[in-house]
Amino acid sequence: MARTPSQRLEPLQNVAENREDEASRRMLEAQRLLAEREARLTELARYRADYERGPMEGSPRLLINHRLFLDRLRDAERFQRQLVEQSQLEIANERARWLARHREVKTLDQLADLYRKRERATEERTTQKRLDEFALRLTPLQVAGDSGW
Repeated sequence: MARTPSQRLEPLQNVAENREDEASRRMLEAQRLLAEREARLTELARYRADYERGPMEGSPRLLINHRLFLDRLRDAERFQRQLVEQSQLEIANERARWLARHREVKTLDQLADLYRKRERATEERTTQKRLDEFALRLTPLQVAGDSGW
C-alpha cells in the first residue's frame, strides 16, 4: 500500500526534531559555560578587590611584587570578562540556531496536520460515495420487494 503524504513526511519531522533537540542541548551547554565564566569573573573581581585593600606597606620589593600581582589579577579579570562576552555571543548564536530549528519543526508539524486533514476528508468522501452507491443498489431491491415480487 502506498504511503500517504503525512506518512512520507514523518522521517523529515523526526530529523527536524532531532536537530532541534541538538540545538537545544548546545544552547543549554552555552548557558552553563556562561554561568561558569561569570562565576569565575566574580571570584577574580572579589579577589582583586580584597588584594587591593591589603597592606600597602613594606619594603620596596614587596610593594613592587604587590603591584605586579595586582596587574596580573587585572589582566586575568580582563581576559575572563572577554570570555564572558564571548559566551554571551555564543548563547545568542545558539538561541538563533535553536529558534530556526524550532520553526522548522513547527512548519513540518503544520504541514503534516494539513496533509492529515486532507487525507481524512478524502477518506470521508470515499466512504460517503461507497455508502451512497450501496444505498442506490438497495433502493431498487427494496422497491421490488415492496411490490410483491
